[in-house]
Amino acid sequence: MRKVACPVCRTAVDIRPATGRTSRKAFLMLVCPADGRHFRAFISDPGFVAMIEAAARRIPPAQTGGAERP
Repeated sequence: MRKVACPVCRTAVDIRPATGRTSRKAFLMLVCPADGRHFRAFISDPGFVAMIEAAARRIPPAQTGGAERP
């Protein structure tokens, strides 16, 4: 998988699952871990979000390369 870099500081962005405040629909949030003001983007295509969520469930947590978040 190719890493997406922050256009400001070139740090690899975090990709997080999120839910709309009022709609409660699932989406993916891409955010710069160094400073959230640098870069923040949202992907809300239902088919793509479902595909990514399904793929994430198939990867054991030890192989994701990141720490578990509460």
